[in-house]
Amino acid sequence: MTYEQIVNTIDNKRRFGKACGRDVTTEFMEVLRHPEMGKHIIHIAGTNGKGSVAAFVSSILQAASFASENPFKVGLFTSPHLIDYTERIQINGKQISREDVTRIGGQLLDIKLELEPTMFDYWLAMALIYFKEQQVDYIVLETGLGGTKDSTNGLAQRPEVCCITSIGLEHTQYLGNTLGAIAGEKAGIIKKGVPVVIGQMDSEAETVIENRCQELGCNLIKATSVDKNQELGLFGEYQRKNAAVAVETVKCLQINIDNQTIADGLANAKWPGRMQIISRKPYILVDGAHNPSGVRALYDSLTAEFPNERFSFIMAVMADKDYVEMAQIISPVAESIFTVTVDSDRALQAKKLAEELSDLSINAKSCISYEQARDLSVETGLRTIVFGSLYFIGEVLKDY
Repeated sequence: MTYEQIVNTIDNKRRFGKACGRDVTTEFMEVLRHPEMGKHIIHIAGTNGKGSVAAFVSSILQAASFASENPFKVGLFTSPHLIDYTERIQINGKQISREDVTRIGGQLLDIKLELEPTMFDYWLAMALIYFKEQQVDYIVLETGLGGTKDSTNGLAQRPEVCCITSIGLEHTQYLGNTLGAIAGEKAGIIKKGVPVVIGQMDSEAETVIENRCQELGCNLIKATSVDKNQELGLFGEYQRKNAAVAVETVKCLQINIDNQTIADGLANAKWPGRMQIISRKPYILVDGAHNPSGVRALYDSLTAEFPNERFSFIMAVMADKDYVEMAQIISPVAESIFTVTVDSDRALQAKKLAEELSDLSINAKSCISYEQARDLSVETGLRTIVFGSLYFIGEVLKDY
């Protein structure tokens, strides 16, 4: 099979499986003879910020490896991808090759399991096989959905540190409809005696995690924000909070990393599609804010960076998102919102989104493509801010 055939076959697997993802991974790892064993795993969960924290942690560890007399390899597993599936699996910042995806993917598709794997399960298994083959030392592992039942929670190897970046209302049909319930699901990644780092969050969610840590005898570290003078590779005021989570996380590892190395790692971090400026003339910024918490962070960053300024927005979302609340959060600084339909069966149609925003007295117009929305937005003379589904952000970035 070709790379495209392998990817399409895996992509056509169920998005949400009949079986618990954790149990699928447990069976997969047994069949594969536990490729995850012996690795230093950093397990990261959270509603928002987990990708950015993973990027910061990976960058800091790479900086530490570069400065060490005994260099080591850092594996990174994240989702979703923006442009190519190979983004999901990286070692020292380099994506897995298409040849390796084809080879390992073919091997995995030939395996018959009692439980039915999802697309995510296959990519996780592929990552762990690849990391073992390449003799990776550290694995920065981002959860897919939740924590307790997530596929990444089915590994036999205990993590060296667990991290929960933030808690917000998302995927309520799977995780619960209160912050406390969702926090309980995310806290499912916590293991007995393993240190836990959390970002700033609502007291209801924080209390749930605190109680879980007490039950399991875990040291709990609450991150705040890094110094305002610290240079960050990721743009946006909210990234200072994510950076703080990453710093506290690496301090929990059994490795000595000095402050200058940490600073270098923070400054060199890269994470496409998050407060990323893709054009300065005209000014276009893209951000994968796809839920109310993410949009609130986007709003805070824009108002901090450009006080008293209004913007032209381009918005595209999935139909299952709370897009009305997202628009309401951003509306105080929105001169206009141009809507686009994401290339997905789950997408909310641009026309419907524009109609609902217009009902809220927001100046909204539906467009047949991103290109049309971009051209109309640029004509306003305002800074253009593109936000919404990460799949949409990936479509946009293909042209840059």
